[in-house]
Amino acid sequence: MTTDPAGPADTRMMGIVHGALRRDLERARLVLEAGDVPDTRRAALAEHLVWAMDFLHHHHQGEDTGLYPMIRRKDPSLAPVLDAMDEEHHAITPAMDEVTAAARAWADDPGRQERVAAAVAALRTVLDPHLRHEEVEMMPLVERTLTHHEHEDWEQTYNVKPKKTTQLAFEGHWIVDNANPEDRSTVLHLVPPVPRFLLVNLMGRPYAQRREALWAGTPAADVPLLTLAELERRG
Repeated sequence: MTTDPAGPADTRMMGIVHGALRRDLERARLVLEAGDVPDTRRAALAEHLVWAMDFLHHHHQGEDTGLYPMIRRKDPSLAPVLDAMDEEHHAITPAMDEVTAAARAWADDPGRQERVAAAVAALRTVLDPHLRHEEVEMMPLVERTLTHHEHEDWEQTYNVKPKKTTQLAFEGHWIVDNANPEDRSTVLHLVPPVPRFLLVNLMGRPYAQRREALWAGTPAADVPLLTLAELERRG
């Protein structure tokens, strides 16, 4: 993808972020289906699921209030696919809310584990097709409609500037967890060299601690970033 401001939008990050969401929902499934989760891991996973749903909510909010209205203004002929994105987001929201509610209940009561497992499974039935639809159909239209500058301005306005540096660092390490070298490079090179060095070498501990509490010693630790390319590779 070009970095020419007047060139087409670079939407690779959308697929990478989606891959991180798929990866952690698959990890959650593996842990939840393996038997009773020990208390320490239960607390960590309940907290992480609430965090992930909040992340997904803000991800969709940035699309609904910023990205897709901009696309609609620039090319009204894309209304049908934009309407589909809106409908899918609305269908996903109740499933997200149930994951959050189930996780919070599980944090207080280990007997609620089956509810969490069911909520995660139900979310995936509506979220996974949407993520694929968005990447396969919507992102090429974004690239065709927006310039690199317009798309980058949206990214900064909705996904970067509202967040503290510590939050961005945590999200960055979360996103690239078990990413292949190409996807990892795509993410890291969004950051200038000096902040990138600090991000990689000095700001990884909070996520590393979260990862250890969540997945250490389980098959979930080995689940890769589940981009569409990785899903196709896995068959």
